[in-house]
Amino acid sequence: MRTLVIGCNHRTAPLEVRERLAFDRASAAEALRALRVRFPCCEGVLLSTCNRTELYAARPVHGHPRIDEAIGFLASCRGIGAHEFGHSIYHYEDTEAVRHLFRVAASLDSMVLGESQILGQVKDAYLLAREIGMTGRMLDPVFQRALAVAKEIRATTDLSAGRTTVGGTAVEFARQIFARFDDKTVLLIGAGEMGEATLQHLLEARPACVLVANRTPARAEAVLDRLVRPAGLQGRVVPFERLLDSLAEADIVVSTTGAPEPILTRRALHGLPARRRYRPILMIDIAVPRDIEPTVGDLENVFLYNIDDLQVVAERNIAARERQITRCHELIEARVREFAAWQRGRDVGPTISALQRKLDEIGRQELERVLPKLSGLSPHDRELLEQMLYRISRKVLHAPSTTLRDRAAVGRAQVYIEALRNLFELKDEP
Repeated sequence: MRTLVIGCNHRTAPLEVRERLAFDRASAAEALRALRVRFPCCEGVLLSTCNRTELYAARPVHGHPRIDEAIGFLASCRGIGAHEFGHSIYHYEDTEAVRHLFRVAASLDSMVLGESQILGQVKDAYLLAREIGMTGRMLDPVFQRALAVAKEIRATTDLSAGRTTVGGTAVEFARQIFARFDDKTVLLIGAGEMGEATLQHLLEARPACVLVANRTPARAEAVLDRLVRPAGLQGRVVPFERLLDSLAEADIVVSTTGAPEPILTRRALHGLPARRRYRPILMIDIAVPRDIEPTVGDLENVFLYNIDDLQVVAERNIAARERQITRCHELIEARVREFAAWQRGRDVGPTISALQRKLDEIGRQELERVLPKLSGLSPHDRELLEQMLYRISRKVLHAPSTTLRDRAAVGRAQVYIEALRNLFELKDEP
């Protein structure tokens, strides 16, 4: 099997491209089912977060999809032309693909190094693919190993120390705008996982009041009961239909709904500055696709930042963690080598054994065919014939076995394995 990954992330593609390639759970499931129809022999996992969209695939050596086919498939799923984002796409194959996945799961490829959410997102993407039946002999072990490596890095390094989630970094960014929080009202739009994570960081700053707006009021109320009120802070639910009115009260807005279209537009908010008596308002849009129309930031005393802007704060953490990053890369390289060795042993050993059984079976059948034609054959003569067939099979087996092991030592055995299995119709033992 060959593995490949194609994708784009916050370094290769602007937000405008990433939001067009974003998948939610339902559309990811639909895409994986379409992948199975178009490429029946392919395994696949689709990872889509606010910072990346990646398609992981495993296929037979001479099978499909190839790189260009995978890019075309991704484009067709989102209804856009491949030429519109092809310059933003990266791709890796085989060991490089495994190394990339390990780095992604360990948050070494994240906007915020050490952020904790990516591990859960990788796990969710894998479980969804497995639920649909799109993982198997190749992607099951590679994703399971990636999750294990990520957990090992968290346990043995300090990469995730401090404020490392996207929500935590958003709060750090807010601290650059406001000197204090205890006189501020915070409005959280969206009560999902990302919204709750951000709110937890905000509560540490002890804001004067917390407003939560969600399309399901009961869920917003549950967030207040679970996080805000136990902290001794004031909070209330804002009906979603009165969202615009609540903006006149809020000083800090964090929007995390991930709605397919902006929920706050320039046209709807054009009178907001006057209603606020031109008091500054900080709006942080960490949703992909964006919740807040970019031109809202042109309004007077409205400071709008999106998820890409958080990179400014994230970069400050890199220098302090350089030593930890080096340690993480070393650990990942060791685990990639271990996985590659395990994979080579898994593929080469069964192929050699299957070829050996095939040759022995051919020899046994031919011996049984010829024995009735040999009259007066002594037990000793039969033993000599059996030894001769055994030596012939082992001599025939020697060259391909040696070649397979030599090729495996440099990570290039797959073509030979596939050829032998196809030529001799080899099957592993059940």
